[in-house]
Amino acid sequence: MELPITPSFRLDGKRALVTGAGRGIGLAAAAALADAGADVTLVSRTKSEIEAAANDIRAKGGKASAAALDVTDIEAVRTFVAVAEPFDILINNAGSNRPAPFIEVKVEDFDAILDLNVRSAFFVAQAVALIFLPSTTALLLISWASMPPRG
Repeated sequence: MELPITPSFRLDGKRALVTGAGRGIGLAAAAALADAGADVTLVSRTKSEIEAAANDIRAKGGKASAAALDVTDIEAVRTFVAVAEPFDILINNAGSNRPAPFIEVKVEDFDAILDLNVRSAFFVAQAVALIFLPSTTALLLISWASMPPRG
């Protein structure tokens, strides 16, 4: 099988927000967006981790800023997005899991997983879209979930 070749693309002049950007897929997405020319804002709960990630991107010539933000705090998200310049791209990457056998899942764990993986993704996207909608260009929203394998 021959896979299609991904076309080269540039994101110069575009602003991107990446949640859960301190490590893993979120950091890789933020770095790729910066490599393509986007001005990337990385957010996560861990201030030291997110600042180190933004510093690494800047050290490689990318545009990056960092903000400690708990995306499950919807009012904090709304305030953060309202004072920022509008974003053209949103990568909703923040997520977590609390693995347990089906019959042992606790209500508080289930609620915490849904709060971060579903509720916050929805309301982060809504906050970005509400600020973005008055503009005339397209907004790219990407949400995904990925958990490491359990063995």
